[in-house]
Amino acid sequence: MDPEPTEQDADAQEDVEPVKEKASLDKAEEALDPCLTHSADNTAFDQAFDYLNTKFCQPAIWFDSFFVDDRTQEDARAGTLVRWTNDFSYYFKEGFKYRANLNARFNLPGVNQKLKVIIDSQGEDDPFAFLKGPDDEGERDIGLRYDWYAKDRVSFNIKANFKPKLEARWRYTYPISQGTITRLTQKIYQEKKVTGESTEFDIEHSFDEDFLLRWSVVAQYENRDNGWEFGSSVNLYHYISSKQALNYIASIYGVDTPYHYVENARIAITYRQNFARDWLFFEITPEYNWSKEIDTDRLDQAIITFRLEVMFQNI
Repeated sequence: MDPEPTEQDADAQEDVEPVKEKASLDKAEEALDPCLTHSADNTAFDQAFDYLNTKFCQPAIWFDSFFVDDRTQEDARAGTLVRWTNDFSYYFKEGFKYRANLNARFNLPGVNQKLKVIIDSQGEDDPFAFLKGPDDEGERDIGLRYDWYAKDRVSFNIKANFKPKLEARWRYTYPISQGTITRLTQKIYQEKKVTGESTEFDIEHSFDEDFLLRWSVVAQYENRDNGWEFGSSVNLYHYISSKQALNYIASIYGVDTPYHYVENARIAITYRQNFARDWLFFEITPEYNWSKEIDTDRLDQAIITFRLEVMFQNI
């Protein structure tokens, strides 16, 4: 016959329960934290990578999530994104312009979580999308993306749309130090009779939790006699609060066919704020833009854009 539990046994059991609950909560937080990295190997080198990647990821993923930049976000977290933007722009030499765009990324019910439907009316899959101003027309895109592999430093996915276009994207991320990380992205694609490739390199430095500096450079080549395209940008992200942030931008974009020239250059500041509801945002972006088309004179002008955005994530 088992002895009846004493008061000491009961007290000990009460002490154990909070420990178990805390351990369960810690594990749950780890599962939800997209920044935590666990390499397959347990060498000192891999442990160092995990530490640096986790530490650096915190500010980088917040800024990319807040400003909706897929360069970090698409590998760090799966789930649904629905984004409807309305841009009201005043061009000091061309007048008022309005643009509306819808972007979405979601899983199909009952289908492998690695397979996503992509709807893009803004051309954000363009490797030069982050360089362009409010008046640049992007390619409309509806297709499927399969996230084949995403582990440690490496990710790989395949995308197909109805143009038709087939694209493979490989990305490698490497932390240099606790505050500095590099990222190399390579894309190869086939669109009807056009074969192309793009190479993008990013280096990011986190000064602290409030400031993140990112330098990006990208080059693209296609076999349809339009030569090389080149672009580069510098972004300084400034955290103000959990609902407010600033993005200081300087970018340049050029081509080498039919001759070498800079097609677009811009400097801008974007203030972004979440207001009223978790899914409502507005942006104000004053900028100065230098643009040139083939056989036209360069157009220099100031632009101010107000954006109203509805965004749902992970619904």
